[in-house]
Amino acid sequence: MTNTRLRAGVVLIPILLWACGGGSATPGGEGGAGGSGGGNGGMGGGPDLPCDVAEIVAENCQICHGSPPKYGAPMALVTAADFHIGAQSDPSKKVHELVGTRIHDAARPMPPKGLLDPASQGVLDAWIAAGAPGASGESCSGTGGAGGGGGSGPSCTPDVLLRPKTAWTMPKLTQDAYVCFGADAVVPSKRHITTIAPAVDNDVIVHHMLLYEVPSAYGTTPKPCGAGDSGGGRLVSVWAPGAQALVLPPEAGLPIEGTGHYMIQMHYSNLTALDGQTDLSGFDLCTTTNLRPNDADILAFGTTKINIPPHSDLDLSCSLTVPAGFPKLNTFAIGPHMHKLGTVISAQHKKGSGAAVDLTHREPWSFDDQYWDMTSTTINPGDTITTRCVWQNPSNSNVTFGEDTSSEMCFVFAAYYPRVQVPNWHWGLPAVSSECQAAP
Repeated sequence: MTNTRLRAGVVLIPILLWACGGGSATPGGEGGAGGSGGGNGGMGGGPDLPCDVAEIVAENCQICHGSPPKYGAPMALVTAADFHIGAQSDPSKKVHELVGTRIHDAARPMPPKGLLDPASQGVLDAWIAAGAPGASGESCSGTGGAGGGGGSGPSCTPDVLLRPKTAWTMPKLTQDAYVCFGADAVVPSKRHITTIAPAVDNDVIVHHMLLYEVPSAYGTTPKPCGAGDSGGGRLVSVWAPGAQALVLPPEAGLPIEGTGHYMIQMHYSNLTALDGQTDLSGFDLCTTTNLRPNDADILAFGTTKINIPPHSDLDLSCSLTVPAGFPKLNTFAIGPHMHKLGTVISAQHKKGSGAAVDLTHREPWSFDDQYWDMTSTTINPGDTITTRCVWQNPSNSNVTFGEDTSSEMCFVFAAYYPRVQVPNWHWGLPAVSSECQAAP
């Protein structure tokens, strides 16, 4: 089994994430810059930061916290002065003081992708303890880090552009907005989707995007929606800052035939109350009539049997043993998904009597930092998949399974091939069929 972590925005599975990245082509007549994933890269962090600090900041912070900030980030972290202003979340403290706390906070890490390695933590700890000084005339070499974000566009030429009918205008006094719109793809005969790429129009306010396949047409004009709104469909891709276009493996393509209905959910962040910000972001698809050997598809492990009592925690492990006679499946991407009460989610694959191997493990889970694990493995009859989900419910009400953000989920999506062709199959059947046990 191989497992490579790839930041969100890759291929065919449901999940969300944090913020930063650029896109590609724009729809004819509908404008949009397409996002270059720009930023000037700089000299590796900031002209007056100590070189070792500058390198860490450039690599881990400046995709979003560059100059100017992108993807909803409220401030730049480029110069020593940036670390000495009052923190927006707590003006009584300097930014560097909060950085010193958050780089050790496993529940709310900074950067949100996870805690820094101990060596990097040590460099920042020493710098912050010294008062976060500027550099004393040292000259840093390096390639810079502020130009990441969107990455390059797809190597193919997109032939399906999923965009809103009109631009969304972000209200000046709204800090966060979830906005949904629909788009249809019409093809005369069966094709395979070979690449899914983000197309970010306004990289100042776009935080992340989700792409759902839905059963019927969804309105093409952007409108506010809930963070858990799926349009009654299933998620097939996500994007968040740092993501690249995803090319499906040559063995498989995601099938589309006739009219495909899609819904795109946008998350916008405008913490600094910018006025007049508009956006026409969406997704680009590359398709081909030269069909791959296999249809790809998505299924979900986990459970829908969720009932979290008020003011309590729930630690649930759910297992499924693949029945005899079921076809073997080749996975190429794994994406866990919970809502905002989730704290931990993981999945393990146990082959027969062998040892269990991690497919994914997110601890802590962050609703705003979702990404794909590019996990390649083969699941055979007799193998067991065990999913673990942990939640903390501080509310006065029971929380159960559902799509809206007041409900919860425990799904580990797997992109795989060949597509299952058995009677009464449904992508959520593995989750529904799992047996669950709560930890004492």
